[in-house]
Amino acid sequence: MALQAPIGLGIVGLGRAGWGMHRPEIKKHGGYDLVAGADLRPERLEMLTAAEPQATGYSDYRDLLADDQVQLVAVATRSNTHAQVVIEALEAGKHVVAEKPFATSVAEADEIIEAAAHAPGHLFVRQNRNWDADYLAIREIIASGRLGRFQFARLCRHGYQRRADWQTLKSFAGGMLNNWGPHIIHHGIGLLDSPVVDVWSDLRNIAAAGDAEDSLKVVIRGTNGAVVDIEISGGFALADPVWHIVGDQGALTCDGRSIHLKWYDRASMPQVQADAGDPPVEGGFSNVEQIPWQTETIDIGAPATDFYTEVFRTLTEDRPFDISLQEARAVVEVTEWARIGTAFDSA
Repeated sequence: MALQAPIGLGIVGLGRAGWGMHRPEIKKHGGYDLVAGADLRPERLEMLTAAEPQATGYSDYRDLLADDQVQLVAVATRSNTHAQVVIEALEAGKHVVAEKPFATSVAEADEIIEAAAHAPGHLFVRQNRNWDADYLAIREIIASGRLGRFQFARLCRHGYQRRADWQTLKSFAGGMLNNWGPHIIHHGIGLLDSPVVDVWSDLRNIAAAGDAEDSLKVVIRGTNGAVVDIEISGGFALADPVWHIVGDQGALTCDGRSIHLKWYDRASMPQVQADAGDPPVEGGFSNVEQIPWQTETIDIGAPATDFYTEVFRTLTEDRPFDISLQEARAVVEVTEWARIGTAFDSA
């Protein structure tokens, strides 16, 4: 049954994600009413009621789940607690937004998906970068065939920070693999557009204070033979391009603001045959040809939509949501393979 606007929303966890990300996004949308929030820290509940007088603050999230005004629950607690709170919210009959990582293992993901299958509400995994304008533009370019057959991609998020909060601690499921990993691994799987068959990984700590990884490289290969190289680090003082995509007749790079393409029409070129004979002693390589390269720069505009807009459309118009739970599970599966496949030890 479709909901009517405004949708009553409660946030569990009023920290950096819940207060600093979810709240601004729902207020920007306008189709939601923030009716409740839960947090263990009294000062955060005071912050909530001061900024949102209509909202009720709860020190126990289970009291929020029992609040009839709450139709949609956004779970934005520490990563190691997501599964428990999400399952309880589903069992309470609520629609649920699960902050990433929605699960810290495949077994946990399967438990959540099973709970969602028997619950009346929708479960939305917050893979909000699914609607990033650069990602969607790059997927469109690959699908157009302009670069030829997709061969290779390198996706980078580099920076340098001596981070020291709970996200650097393994005990809370912190680390770059659970923090930024779900976003970029999801992009990588989307570019592959084929099931993942191989995963190679390296995790390490370069600059962060805790015992979790702040740097990772994960290389995934699809059944179609294409390869995606993912590199995320809080220990790189100099950053590489965010995107580098290679096809068999062109390539692109992207810094998140503009896309730079270089390609040619391979079908318009004469075919060449390999020559088993000896090349000339003097001179360059045989078959030196002038390739009619074309170049273009595309400025990236604002995203056409966003996560909470799509959640709203699903809840009020019964539209299908773009990210299935199996798609979210595939991200967790690659994450688990990446963690198992490395010898990372902070000691």
